[in-house]
Amino acid sequence: MRILFIGDVYMEQGRKAFEKYFPIVKEQYKPQFVILNGENIANGNGVSEEIYKYLMTLGINVITLGNHAFSRKDAALVLDYPNIIRPANYGKGTKGKEYVTMNYNGKTITVINLLGRVFMGDQIDNPFTKMDEILSKINSDYCVVDFHAEATSEKTAMALYLDGRVDALVGTHTHIPTADACIMPKGMLYITDVGMTGVRFGVIGGSGEQAIRKFLTGVPERTVPETSGPLQFNAVFLDLANRKIEKITIFDS
Repeated sequence: MRILFIGDVYMEQGRKAFEKYFPIVKEQYKPQFVILNGENIANGNGVSEEIYKYLMTLGINVITLGNHAFSRKDAALVLDYPNIIRPANYGKGTKGKEYVTMNYNGKTITVINLLGRVFMGDQIDNPFTKMDEILSKINSDYCVVDFHAEATSEKTAMALYLDGRVDALVGTHTHIPTADACIMPKGMLYITDVGMTGVRFGVIGGSGEQAIRKFLTGVPERTVPETSGPLQFNAVFLDLANRKIEKITIFDS
């Protein structure tokens, strides 16, 4: 199973970068299955109905989310659609799917979304024990996890915890790609953070000028996006059958 996982697509500039580079990457790597983190794709807050439908027309198989899964007013509506999942470790009865299982050429693949707890501030369940619960229920040929978390220590601990139990663990949320794409000792493919798709020289997608002002003054402001400048596209290619992981980073020249 050849999978392309596209990192946090950040707002309008992220959609531009995605539209520009996705066809090129798709042609080069020829993935059989495509996962996209849409946590910030609609004005920085989750996925809109319009964007969800648009992504489906482009061949995205699963959209994962994160701490902004419920930020939009239409979140409940969008989470009813079949190809989008929210973090599994929200409390019992929360709207949306904890994971999705799909078929491809006679093989089943389960995609799971988790939310970290360290530095995140959300009152959520333990992602480690939640994974135990989910893995006790599923029986798929392949299993891929998007761990949307801030702390690299939490992500690395989860990698060790799931090594040998799932096929791949991909970290999202920090918007900064890490250089540690690897095969874990028991065969799981892993990267701490795939990075973001969007403007290259903002501050994790936001205005650089605003970010500097906030650090200089200490006065909080609602983040505004960087709206100009070169773009970047970050993803990872996962070859589950051959146990290979390749980081993909493209910058506008």
